Amino acid sequence: MALLWRDARVRWIGGLLVLLLMVTGLGAWQSARDYGAEVARVTAAERARWLGQDAKNPHSADHYGLWVFRPSSPLSILDPGTEPYTGRMVRIEAHLFNDAVYRAVQDAGPFDRAGLSDVSDVVGLVVPLVALLLGFAAFAADRERGTLRLALGNGAPPGPLFAARFAALNLVLAVLVCLPLLTLGGVAIASLGTAGWQAWPRLLVWVAVQALYGAVFLLIAMIASLLARTARGALTISLAIWIALCLVAPRLATAGMEMVSPAPSYRETRLRIDGDLRPHKSAEASDARAQATLARYGVSDQQELPVDLRGLIMVENDHHAFAVYDRELGAFFAALAARDAAFGWAGLLSPRVALQRVSEGLAGTDFVQHAHFVWSAEAYRRAISERMNAEIRDNPQRDGRAMLAGPELWREIPPFAFAPLPLSRSLAEIRVPALLLGLWLALLAAGSIPLIRRLAP
Repeated sequence: MALLWRDARVRWIGGLLVLLLMVTGLGAWQSARDYGAEVARVTAAERARWLGQDAKNPHSADHYGLWVFRPSSPLSILDPGTEPYTGRMVRIEAHLFNDAVYRAVQDAGPFDRAGLSDVSDVVGLVVPLVALLLGFAAFAADRERGTLRLALGNGAPPGPLFAARFAALNLVLAVLVCLPLLTLGGVAIASLGTAGWQAWPRLLVWVAVQALYGAVFLLIAMIASLLARTARGALTISLAIWIALCLVAPRLATAGMEMVSPAPSYRETRLRIDGDLRPHKSAEASDARAQATLARYGVSDQQELPVDLRGLIMVENDHHAFAVYDRELGAFFAALAARDAAFGWAGLLSPRVALQRVSEGLAGTDFVQHAHFVWSAEAYRRAISERMNAEIRDNPQRDGRAMLAGPELWREIPPFAFAPLPLSRSLAEIRVPALLLGLWLALLAAGSIPLIRRLAP
């Protein structure tokens, strides 16, 4: 171990890796802190705007609406996952299940779009390269120098020799990778909002997974060193494997998923929703429901109803819309979630593919968390609509008087509070790619055993 740290090659490689991780992570932390401050400011302004509105009909207040925001996971500085590509804010207003808007990638600069723009990119691409550079000469260089013959001739058993070198190199790699990641994660947890995120357990498991990922590629490099006669040959094999597993395989997996399971059409989903809602909201349909309501109460004039007819119809219209949204958008989101789950099996092609799914799940930045935010915002919208409609329905106005409500009603609506999915749910979502990542390590370890037994100078 001490000999490794004295190796100038190890110090240079390690120093550059740590520098890259820290610069990338601190840049992401600064952006996350700015975003959090902006969200807090706008959320407070939206709350004040809602509470400060003039007296008006409750349904007008429902249309007055407000914006709600998705709080970022503190570990998004390590792996932003889907967050840059999915909206962070939703407009809450009557009748409409609005899309989440403001995608961070829209404001990204050329460097951010070029790759290696976040810590997870560095871990996914650079850490394997560092592992290969540390391990490719483990035995091939000794074979070239003749020192491997000397070691074996002096009775050094191949198995313990391999295990000792792997343990030493893996410890060096773990220090170079885990300490910066724990530092960055700790800074994020200490300075960003962590309510409900179970941030420390997530961080510790996330860092452990990155260490496991690095060990996979270190084992690949050492197997190449067992196979090759020269250090150059071992390096060539290692780099070819890195290109195949880290660059080619993820693109093949993505292309294959598009062919096998194309994404559902959001446009067609919205068209089906509009096609179902439009006839229900027509004047003829509303008149028919009004007459049916009068008949149900056994009266001929809405002035005789114990409830407000307009409010009652609005409640029924919203319940119909809720059912349509649940059916169509529920199926749409479920299809996307199932597609993500199926993509987890693509980890069979590459440990990097498996790591991607595991990493964003543990960081709380995967599509499942985004869908949970969207439906949480929708539940909040429905609660507001139900309360505004109930106020109209339960307070029938006689003799043409206008229904007006004021601050007392506005204060009954609590601020939007987003509760992230728990870590246990995240672990359940990533169980397949996590097992595949472990399978990669186990298969490589098993494959190295016969090569170790046949180790020759």
